[in-house]
Amino acid sequence: MELRKSDYENYDYREFWEASNRQYEDLSERIAIRKLIKNEQKGIIIDIGCGYGRLFNEYIDFDLIIMLDYSLNNLNNAKSLVEDFLSSTNKIKENKKVYFVAGDANNLPFKSEVINAAISVRVVHHLNEPQKFISEVSRILKNDSFFILEFANKRNLKNILKFLIRRIKDSPFSLEPTNVGDTIQNNHPKTITGYLKSCNFKIKSIISVSNLRITFLKKRLKLSVLILLEKLFQSLFSFMKLGPSIFVKALKTNHSKNVFIIKDDNLLKNKIFDIDFLDLLLCPNCKNQNIKLEVSYATIKCPSCHKRYLIKNGIYDLRV
Repeated sequence: MELRKSDYENYDYREFWEASNRQYEDLSERIAIRKLIKNEQKGIIIDIGCGYGRLFNEYIDFDLIIMLDYSLNNLNNAKSLVEDFLSSTNKIKENKKVYFVAGDANNLPFKSEVINAAISVRVVHHLNEPQKFISEVSRILKNDSFFILEFANKRNLKNILKFLIRRIKDSPFSLEPTNVGDTIQNNHPKTITGYLKSCNFKIKSIISVSNLRITFLKKRLKLSVLILLEKLFQSLFSFMKLGPSIFVKALKTNHSKNVFIIKDDNLLKNKIFDIDFLDLLLCPNCKNQNIKLEVSYATIKCPSCHKRYLIKNGIYDLRV
């Protein structure tokens, strides 16, 4: 069954996370991200499927930040969150290093091998073709760059127990994805790691996350106790991959044939890149690697295919 696209234009994604019963999941994911991103915050990072910017403060120290989502509603909320966060922390000047792009995860509007790091959380479970998405991420990443990918794990402990007592029919051990409703697809860890390896990624770390995402436990244990146990489970039992959410850190391992090379992407003083953001962008319509998109007022034009895109409220709308 084909997944129906999640309609984040008519749903405020902030409501999902601002509910008190999501604090455990939010903190659990942040614990994993901090482990995987530690001592690596340099260069250009892209958050693919950034939503309303929930995780922005976890990668704020990168030199250039690209926040990409298909939903303009999400991106407008992300822009407000980022501006409020930078203002409240007296870092408003750093707003100039953050760019907001509306784009398709399976047709990323960036040239090949120009990005230093990518992160994607709670996106793969909305995709019919995860491998196509992972291949696109591999294309835009430079050699030796890292990719932090989260996916919904069908082979989680809760599903295994339900299957053993015949509460569910679909085996959590099979490699076929399992659909949950119309918009979510859970995948087996071997499937996703297999896709990563086939797309020139080397697996560096795997963390099992939200290991205690059980209603019974969440209602009876304090948040502080849940998080303490979560840290313990992430450290000791991630090799079993039994959590409902799996985080993978993978390293891009080889060069592509068609690489767009920026003349000088060395860091200058104060960690500011001497590059034009437009040099990174690729027309998603014609995918010509050798041209630079042109901006005039609030319009982006591709000199190759003459396709035009809009800039809305500071958001580069590069959806085809």
